[in-house]
Amino acid sequence: MSADSSLLLGSTPPSYGTLMTGTSIDPHSSSVSFVKLSGYCGSPWRAIGYHAAVWMLAGIPWLLFRWKPSWGVRLRLRPCSLAHAETLVIEIKDKEGSSRQLFTVQVQTAAVGGGSLELPPQAQGEDGRSQAAVGVVPEGTWEDTTQLYRQKETKQVLRYYLLQGQRYVWMETQQAFCQVSLLDHGRTCDDIHCSRSGLSLQDQAMRKTVYGPNVISIPVKSYLQLLVDEALNPYYGFQAFSIALWLADHYYWYALCIFLISAISICLALYKTRKQSVTLRDMVKLSVRVQVCRPGGEEEWVDSSELVPGDCLVLPQEGGVMPCDAVLVAGECLVNESSLTGESIPVLKTALPEGPKPYCPETHRRHTVFCGTLVLQARAYLGPRVLAVVTRTGFCTAKGGLVSSILHPRPISFKFYKHSMKFVAALSVLALLGTIYSVIILYRNRVPVNEIVIRALDLVTVVVPPALPAAMTVCTLYAQSRLRAQGIFCIHPLRINLGGKLRLVCFDKTGTLTEDGLDVMGVVPLTGQVLLPLVPEPRHLPVGPLLRALATCHALSQLHDTPVGDPMDLKMVESTGWVLEEGPAADSAPGTQVLAVMRPPPRVAQQQGTAEPLEPVSVLCRFPFSSALQRMDVVVAWPGATQPEAYVKGSPELVASLCSPETVPSDFTQVLQSYTAAGYRVVALAGKPLAIAPSLEA
Repeated sequence: MSADSSLLLGSTPPSYGTLMTGTSIDPHSSSVSFVKLSGYCGSPWRAIGYHAAVWMLAGIPWLLFRWKPSWGVRLRLRPCSLAHAETLVIEIKDKEGSSRQLFTVQVQTAAVGGGSLELPPQAQGEDGRSQAAVGVVPEGTWEDTTQLYRQKETKQVLRYYLLQGQRYVWMETQQAFCQVSLLDHGRTCDDIHCSRSGLSLQDQAMRKTVYGPNVISIPVKSYLQLLVDEALNPYYGFQAFSIALWLADHYYWYALCIFLISAISICLALYKTRKQSVTLRDMVKLSVRVQVCRPGGEEEWVDSSELVPGDCLVLPQEGGVMPCDAVLVAGECLVNESSLTGESIPVLKTALPEGPKPYCPETHRRHTVFCGTLVLQARAYLGPRVLAVVTRTGFCTAKGGLVSSILHPRPISFKFYKHSMKFVAALSVLALLGTIYSVIILYRNRVPVNEIVIRALDLVTVVVPPALPAAMTVCTLYAQSRLRAQGIFCIHPLRINLGGKLRLVCFDKTGTLTEDGLDVMGVVPLTGQVLLPLVPEPRHLPVGPLLRALATCHALSQLHDTPVGDPMDLKMVESTGWVLEEGPAADSAPGTQVLAVMRPPPRVAQQQGTAEPLEPVSVLCRFPFSSALQRMDVVVAWPGATQPEAYVKGSPELVASLCSPETVPSDFTQVLQSYTAAGYRVVALAGKPLAIAPSLEA
């Protein structure tokens, strides 16, 4: 590829992965989590002893086990293998070991058709490490996994559990629970294209049993449940003890004041918590009617909750909200991913190319339409429909992962929490020593026993203030209301206390802190190995590869007769004066796939004063910009051209490395550095003819 020209644009400087006994690697995260599963099943004698202890100790063990569920499980049930477990205790630690989480879940069952869950060969990640890949391979080939379970005369019981919205299924051959999102891991692009015919009703029902419904459900507890959870907090338990003690000591008014403060703080906390949970549930809830393909060319309208991985969707031309993660296999679509990325710039998604390469949502991001994104429009090429194959549903989708991170944030180890616990522990030790000292002194003075008990326990309420939790709750709620007035919502109020300790806030989006607009400074053409002076008006460039590259090397699309896309691409095309055409007007020849046609303005030919006619340029193939590759490419042709040409646009250093060394100017680095040092955004263009005959007629 030869370096034909350089373009200078600028403005003034202004999860968890698989859970199994032992350790595991989360394939969707750069961090490593150490996970341990312990299985427990019912034991009549243990259950009898557990209930007897609860009744004999007036329910105190039940209250303790509510705060520490894993203790109750270990006391009430007996250990067993994971294959026969009814209850699981899951322990998760981060790679540093500073954070530790314990979960208690119930193993659920569902009847499915006969078959087996088996692991395919481990797929290699981009970094070369093996990743836990779980699939259903009844006969050793991925194509057969479109039927997750072969229907037989006998029924098989599927064992699974739910953790933070994610579903984990039991793999009999591996003797481990594996995340359901990995069941189709390792499939290739060719495999996905084979799913264009869709799933039969039987296969769809089987997959729904395994994967579950395509919903992102936000649990909203009733006021009674929230009251029980809040009132059984250890802090409020201590307050109840203190109020009872004060009533016994005839401190009626003080006890009444503390009771009212605690009651008001609990009611406010319940109201705020439930209201924000309802708001989040309404924001996440999505139920639409979608059209899916069935074998034999049939189509069916179903609710989005019925979708399963492997279904083939028909995207409407007018677009809509995407209810799942899906990969395009036919056509193109323009989407708005601001709900996931925060960037409101429309993004062009193209069809997934066929090949033996394994499909990965991140690697093939420009071919994947994620759940929650808004499809602005869809356009089919060489076919009547835009098709997309469902890859993930529910909490396994990109939107589901975002919601899960909001509902279940990773524990953060702050010194604030550690010092708070140390402070409370120190006060408890002082209260214990003071209680012992008071008992001894009062006993020597022959004080009645009931008075000794009241005075000794009263000292505990003096050292450890019982009104402190209520006061902190009221202050936190007030801070939360002030944040809400500014449009900031917080579903974890305790994090507000940590916000007051922040001294430095770092942003990773410098573009949001500077100017929004972007203007074209000019273009630096290249003749031979010599860079010419900067041309402020690109529309005055002579007809040639540079002008065609400026007009066609972009990913713009038309939405309601208005070009939309990346602001830099918009400014670049606007500076040339060329006009984008899509739809039937862009089809130059029957059977020819033409993505778009760029037509020059009528007055350009007279202003150019050149003998070479300025013909419309058709975009035959387009590879949208990839941040990993730092470039984008297009293949174009025009009437009368002997062969099509390929143009590439990207970072100057990368484009120069792709070009033939003899075509790169010797002063390329110096000129580039002079513009970048001044704060301009610099983009390079290059091109070369392709050694194939163009299938485009005038």
